[in-house]
Amino acid sequence: MAIKEIGIIGLGRFGRFAARVLKNDFHVLAYDSASGSRIQGVKRTTLAGAAQPPVVVLCVPISRMEPVCRSLAPLLRPGQLVIDTCSVKEWPLEIMLKWLPQDVEILGSHPLFGPDSARQGIQGQRIALCRGRGNRVKEVRQYLTGLGLQVIVTSPARHDREMAKTQALFHFLARGVSALNISSSELTTPGPAKLFHDFEDVQNDSLQLFRDLESRNRFASPLRRRLLQSMEKINRELSRLSG
Repeated sequence: MAIKEIGIIGLGRFGRFAARVLKNDFHVLAYDSASGSRIQGVKRTTLAGAAQPPVVVLCVPISRMEPVCRSLAPLLRPGQLVIDTCSVKEWPLEIMLKWLPQDVEILGSHPLFGPDSARQGIQGQRIALCRGRGNRVKEVRQYLTGLGLQVIVTSPARHDREMAKTQALFHFLARGVSALNISSSELTTPGPAKLFHDFEDVQNDSLQLFRDLESRNRFASPLRRRLLQSMEKINRELSRLSG
């Protein structure tokens, strides 16, 4: 990408992770409403300051997208590119298209990894891109490919439909298992051991993220109901067998 500066809004777990990656190629200006520890090589600034670079990356919770976009809108200039990183794509893109100026380009992204799954690096990890407004997809894709990422360009609807079957369902199962307070044991087989380890990884994600990706993805709720119906059917069958 032929730019030297990037703004990041939101320094939660993923925002801080993104800042550490992007600072290797850009001067990063970052803003978060909460105070936090400094990130070496990243300049903390105001919302207005983080809104000035030619590319602005939103690393805010899904449920915070609307108030953030409303505050950001008057600070933007024509020709800037705003990219979100939400785990849901239809709703955030609708919000950005509604509130951000018409002369600002918009691109949806969803890194299909996080600080835990990419603790060894982002090489080979995947990221989804969804067109919003403008023609910068090719440019962004080339940059991300250069980082070693596998880039998937898709529609917001297809993204959310597929993520309901994978991420949303997985997080739902992980939260359910976590509520049982089952501790790991040496008496297990490799499959369950790996699954429980993966369940533990997503527990590092915030409860807000879990609630947002379940409630803001219109495909998630019907799938959860189908899963519960299927599990209840299996349970009834097993109960009959056990007499």
